[in-house]
Amino acid sequence: MRYPAFWQRRGLRSLLLWPLSLLVCVIAVRRRVRASARQREIELPRPVLVVGNLTVGGTGKTPVLIALAQALQAEGVAVGVVSRGYGARIGVEPRDVAEAASAAEVGDEPWLIHEATGVPVVVHPDRLRAAALLCARYPEIRLVLSDDGLQHHALPRRWNWVVLDARRGLGNRFCLPAGPLREPASGLDRAAVVLVNGAPDLASARALGGDRAQPVQFVLTGMKDLYTGRVWPLDEFLAGPGAEPLIALAAIGHPERFFAALTALGLTLETYALADHAPVPTGLRHHLRRSGQVVVMTEKDAAKWIVQRPGWHNQPGQVFAACGRIDLPAGLVASLIAELPGESN
Repeated sequence: MRYPAFWQRRGLRSLLLWPLSLLVCVIAVRRRVRASARQREIELPRPVLVVGNLTVGGTGKTPVLIALAQALQAEGVAVGVVSRGYGARIGVEPRDVAEAASAAEVGDEPWLIHEATGVPVVVHPDRLRAAALLCARYPEIRLVLSDDGLQHHALPRRWNWVVLDARRGLGNRFCLPAGPLREPASGLDRAAVVLVNGAPDLASARALGGDRAQPVQFVLTGMKDLYTGRVWPLDEFLAGPGAEPLIALAAIGHPERFFAALTALGLTLETYALADHAPVPTGLRHHLRRSGQVVVMTEKDAAKWIVQRPGWHNQPGQVFAACGRIDLPAGLVASLIAELPGESN
């Protein structure tokens, strides 16, 4: 779902939709209460940490999860990931991303997470079933990370990490369809940590996310040539392929943030914002071919990009994925590790 401008303010349009918004809020709370009662009867062999959001639209939760998985691995903590596998036909049984041939089989985000971290990733709309298979197949993991799933209350969890976008925050604080919230703003109270993506400082982060909020920033680090696999340093890319006007496309929840990051580098862009998870339409592919321009996309979109050789869209130096990272606040990972059960548990 795209993010309309009226979700940022309480105007006539949002007020007219407010009765429906109230109904969505009530249903969301009731679902959570019922699921919380059932969770007491469910046990998983490993604790679960959910990285999710309260709003519709991209906040940066997948880069946060990748950063967390990498940081835990660096400290010797084995982790696994469960995800819904949005856009893929998973079937009756959960799917192990390691056994998939492409992102089309398991979804772009699970594929990206597995490629970026190497950790086991299992996908299924029922995240509880995915977590059960993950723990059974990979008994060495000490922590299960859930990519999204804050509102998937059937999955028992020990921690919720909520990611907010610094520019949008909680919007007008109305639930769908009058605003961007999937559940009431009081859902922030369930968060052990609130990470505000794009906040310049701690005070700004806490103004949006409360006392548990911390600022994080997504930083572009290079451009990966999808033909050769080479990652160009930014200064080299800007002096080379990026010196001419190029095309940027993004099928993510908040494409404008991606385009703004590229523009901040000094790039001249022709932009195409697609629906979240959407493939590149045939007509746009034809336009890209005719243009002969350099194309830059997100790493999430690159996971879906079909490699065909030889092909107009896969010549060296023509199609790139923008690589980046999120650096988590100092001490956050150490605090989490201190709370984990021992390996013998």
